[in-house]
Amino acid sequence: MNLLTRHFMAGAAAVVACCLGVPVTPAAAAAQPDPAAIAGIVEANLGPARLPGVAVALVKNGRVLHTGGYGHDASGEPVTSRTPMRIASLSKSFTALAVMQLAEAGDLRLDDPVVRHLPEFSLADPRAGQITIRRLLDHSSGMSDATYPEAGLPQPDSLRQAVADLRRAELAAPPGRRHDYHNPNYWVAARLVEVVSGLPFAEYLSQRVFAPLRMTSTVSVGNWQDPMPGLLGGHNRFLGITWPRTEPDRFVAGSAGIVTTADDLARWLALHTRGTTSTVLSKKGLRELHRPSAPDGHYALGWDNPAPLNGPRQITHPGSSFTSTATMVLLPDSGYGIALMSNSRMPLEADVEAIMEDLIALTQGTPGTGAPLPLAFIADLTALAAAISIATGGAVKARRARRWARRAIAAPWRTTLGLVPYLLPLPVLAFLPRILELITGGRGVTFVLLSHIWPTFLAAVGLTAATGIMVTIARIRALLRQRRRRSASAPLHPQARPSTAGT
Repeated sequence: MNLLTRHFMAGAAAVVACCLGVPVTPAAAAAQPDPAAIAGIVEANLGPARLPGVAVALVKNGRVLHTGGYGHDASGEPVTSRTPMRIASLSKSFTALAVMQLAEAGDLRLDDPVVRHLPEFSLADPRAGQITIRRLLDHSSGMSDATYPEAGLPQPDSLRQAVADLRRAELAAPPGRRHDYHNPNYWVAARLVEVVSGLPFAEYLSQRVFAPLRMTSTVSVGNWQDPMPGLLGGHNRFLGITWPRTEPDRFVAGSAGIVTTADDLARWLALHTRGTTSTVLSKKGLRELHRPSAPDGHYALGWDNPAPLNGPRQITHPGSSFTSTATMVLLPDSGYGIALMSNSRMPLEADVEAIMEDLIALTQGTPGTGAPLPLAFIADLTALAAAISIATGGAVKARRARRWARRAIAAPWRTTLGLVPYLLPLPVLAFLPRILELITGGRGVTFVLLSHIWPTFLAAVGLTAATGIMVTIARIRALLRQRRRRSASAPLHPQARPSTAGT
């Protein structure tokens, strides 16, 4: 559900990497990061114009080095390493591991067709029978938001219903042809875990993953509105101010439903950086989870392998709910693993990415960039200032509508064309989600999502559209009034001119 996030984060990462512009010091020569240095990086990105609360976990070669919380939660209480937070799409790595466990147990193979183990799975496309389990996990099944915009559809209440609802979905591409990030892939994978294991998905994770890893404060929910003790809503920024918000109705089982703490997420990273077989999964299985298999050459099984940008090789995954953001990074060349959770979802996520980039630099012994400009705050104020400026100008034009009508009455076609620019913001507002989908590569965008990601921008576009309508109505009324005056002042029976014939 988070392509806007991924695009903004990728852009921020590119800027940060370009700004670094220095060779990377070998990891072996870097001193182990100390808690004070970590706190300094995080706290530089907190505050009224930045992020409200952040939790961090840092591990190396399977050993937890640091966990901590900074800032405050939605109730104003301090964030700690035990504060529950949503990790959104980071949950996909857990679902992929559950499937890999079943593969290692001999219950399935990753290259088996899904329907072999899940006969209830079908689409409105006969090629659905060619979709393998691996293609679900690396998002190359052919399913896509372009053909099944799940975010804007009625939300299912169970994995069984989620899979059943897919019967009306079309494929956007042949299975295995291209990578299309699509949450329902992981709904199907989670339902597969249920059917093959005989356990409800959340119970399977609890028994087979969380308990062995001692992740005692971690749960998997089916909907972001499901209650959980200790879990509070996150934040959005509106009119330049960070506001506490609650999550809307969104089905997330298997794709984005895990709630955890920094302490527990450190144990998850330890599993992936230890480099040895554990009671949860073999060393070979972990390598397979991290190995790219999607046609884009980067996405693996619940993990991504982005192209390095003047920095160390990374295995990573970002995630965001409507009111929170999370990201985790494995640095295989140095053995580090870093997780970052923020209890906010901002218009731009440069603050979150800046923290991660500086933490990575800290592990490598290279200088960080420091806190960037608070781009979310600046973007909010810019959108607000632009909308107020347009509204003020529109009010002036509406007040001067009579003067405009006196000039326009003699040129009706020019008058009509002159009103068109004032009406354009209305269709832009009406089709804003579709426009943003084109910009972000087709991921599902809804007005509910926009009202959380960037409510100030949505309000600014709405105010601009309302201003255009106000000016148009004022000018049309003035034009009609001017025409009535002209008609009323014209003589009903013009006097005939005297004839000059015969003179």
